[in-house]
Amino acid sequence: MATASLTSAPGRAAIGGVEDLTAILLCGGKGERLRPLTENCPKPLVPLAGKPILQHLIESLRAGGIERFVFCVGYRAEMIRTFLAAQFPESVGIRVVDSGDASMTDRLLDAQPHVPGRALVCYGDTLANVDLSALLDAHRRRNALATLATFPFESPYGVVDTDDDGRIDRFREKPVLPYWINIGYLVLEPAAWHPLERGSDMPAFLARLAATGRLYAHRHEGRHLTVNTEQDRALAERQLARMITVP
Repeated sequence: MATASLTSAPGRAAIGGVEDLTAILLCGGKGERLRPLTENCPKPLVPLAGKPILQHLIESLRAGGIERFVFCVGYRAEMIRTFLAAQFPESVGIRVVDSGDASMTDRLLDAQPHVPGRALVCYGDTLANVDLSALLDAHRRRNALATLATFPFESPYGVVDTDDDGRIDRFREKPVLPYWINIGYLVLEPAAWHPLERGSDMPAFLARLAATGRLYAHRHEGRHLTVNTEQDRALAERQLARMITVP
């Protein structure tokens, strides 16, 4: 593991509002489902509407009040370091942690020493106009150990509704189903790191947090985009204008 500090991050403990959160952005995967775009470029730097996904994400989080970031990198890490050094001013607290080819949970453990208080964990390929103040308020009101943003699950297929005799009542194109999906934006108290084990994975970590009885969901019903494939990227580019983002 290698670390690099591009700027001097503030050392104040995260005990207050959104401005005291440290955002941990998971940016180390190979993005194999997005090839050939990711053959020579890390997925967070794949462009959407002329700007890298990662730039949209950072600008959105900064607009929400966050100024301290830890970037968990691996694949094509130097490209992300170069991008950050060129794009963001010294007023932004940035730390880059290179874990090489590692799991998300190992990347989180490597990032932990650089987080002075509460953390906000985000995926480097996901954008959502989550109200960070509302997320944090809900987290504190419940005395949560961790709070995860969730989003309504939309079926990728059209569905057919019938009566008991099989008569078709109607067709519904890609309806929203009564389920909620994990979109990241995970708030962690300092004590929430204890269930995290090296060599495990994110589902196991979340399951251990749930077992404490203090993992809560925050339902986000705004906009959400995740880029895993070229089809996702093209759809995200069309929908991006409807997101609340920084120009």
